[in-house]
Amino acid sequence: MRLVLAVALTLSTLTSPSPVVVYIGDSVGAQNAPALAAALTPATFHDLTLGGTAICDYLADSPTWLPPSAKLDTAIRTLRPDLVVLQFWGNDFWSPCANDTRRGTDAFYDRYFWNALSARREISAAADAAGIPRPAMLWVLQAPSPDREIPRRLNEIYSYVAELSGDRVSDAGATVVSGDRYAFTRFVPCTPAELGTPSCTEPSGTTRVHADSDDIHFCPSGTVSRGCDGPAPGIDRYVARISLDAKSWLGGN
Repeated sequence: MRLVLAVALTLSTLTSPSPVVVYIGDSVGAQNAPALAAALTPATFHDLTLGGTAICDYLADSPTWLPPSAKLDTAIRTLRPDLVVLQFWGNDFWSPCANDTRRGTDAFYDRYFWNALSARREISAAADAAGIPRPAMLWVLQAPSPDREIPRRLNEIYSYVAELSGDRVSDAGATVVSGDRYAFTRFVPCTPAELGTPSCTEPSGTTRVHADSDDIHFCPSGTVSRGCDGPAPGIDRYVARISLDAKSWLGGN
């Protein structure tokens, strides 16, 4: 598994010549990580995402498929990031530390709430131990799913935890909706920038953001673990919002 993807490009709006960004998250994060790395020029981008993970996978002493180097304590101490981006759509069954809960239950939401607080605490403690400023945290808000309550409740958790600690959210999930923020759809109207390009996938002036067989990820041809094997307007939109919010914060705005 490739855990580190570094890019060194240029972006005049950033206060540091090469800020360090750590990206943690699940299969949605893993799928859009290559595009996000390219969009966050000139940041040194460390991709620690892995499909099937929950927040608890990154916490100390939790069972996980991740290597020890991806745990938050180790990652913060060794990579010394300026920004940590967190993307979690709500895994349960596939995560060794969350497979005793089921999505949509009170136990599931409680687990994600307390784990989000623990992530904040572990990042702060690791930064203190390393003698570095505590990195900013950017929580990605999730797109609609057929069960609208799941992303809505998760987004409430992420927003609360971010506000509690002076961090921020990136509403990437809002870029793949058509009207109602939590109404699930596989097709959305093309943006002016997408019209007339391969990113406007349908002749009706709409674009596909989910495959018929996949309610979560944004590769229209099906689930691809890293990137997509064709035009993926959902990934493009999601990444554009995250990178915009990350650059704004790193730039002091």
